[in-house]
Amino acid sequence: MSFPTDPREEKSITHAALGDGDVGKTTLPQWRLLMNEYLAGTVGGMAGLVVGYPFDTVKVRLQNPETAGKYTHGIWSTFGRIVAEERFLGLFKGIASPMATLAPLNGLVFGGYGYFLRLQSSASGQVPTLWQVTVAGTLTGIAASTITAPTELIKIRQQTLISTGIPSTWSVVRTIYSKHGIPGLYRGITATVLRDAGYGPYFLAYELTTRLSPSSPVTPLFAGAIAGIIGWTATFPLDVLKTRIQSFDADGSGPYRSTWSTAVHSWQEEGWGVFWRGLWPTVVRAVPVNMATFGAFELALRYLA
Repeated sequence: MSFPTDPREEKSITHAALGDGDVGKTTLPQWRLLMNEYLAGTVGGMAGLVVGYPFDTVKVRLQNPETAGKYTHGIWSTFGRIVAEERFLGLFKGIASPMATLAPLNGLVFGGYGYFLRLQSSASGQVPTLWQVTVAGTLTGIAASTITAPTELIKIRQQTLISTGIPSTWSVVRTIYSKHGIPGLYRGITATVLRDAGYGPYFLAYELTTRLSPSSPVTPLFAGAIAGIIGWTATFPLDVLKTRIQSFDADGSGPYRSTWSTAVHSWQEEGWGVFWRGLWPTVVRAVPVNMATFGAFELALRYLA
């Protein structure tokens, strides 16, 4: 996908998603568009994951009530303490699971986003409204949550272990499955669905920023940073609830039984501030992660077109 030179053209992912292609090129068939978006999204997901995973580990440690009290001096102190106690690899605990699933999932997200945009478009190349962008992003997030929920459950169980040992992904899966079966792997699905619906404002922020920005190779980087900040800020309390629910086994008792019981208990015990705990490292992480994600996506899509 080339960067358009006409200021009247829309400078965004919707060029590829709606099948209008590059100037002078024929329209790609729908299957090819979907495959290109999936492959480019996977590349973007891998780039973003490597860049942002240490920040995600810090976020999870700060959100989990069992580990939050151990880290009380800010994100950089938390970084330092994890490295000192668990070595540098401690920041990457559990990365195997999301690398194997979340990176391809990111491909499905970008492919799904393009697909849902095309479903709403009456003609190839028609620029979607911002409402259509939001709907496409929201539907994509809801669909993606069916994969995100078990993947992040496994990741969180690994990230919250403070010892230097890193249990394998399969050992965590076997433990959960032996106790609770398939439903155990989908613990926190409600909170995950609600949080991942935030792909609506996420893609809205990206599209709006690209349409208002000058045509430039750095526009996807800037727009990606804005999208990451907006997407996380809009849904962060739900991410806190999801982390707390998924950090504990489902035994039918205790305060972390459901999204609602977790919200009520967390508010009563720790006040409203608990719903924003870990926001700062997440926002800091969102900037380079989404710059890498969208930058790698657009670059890969350009060479695949």
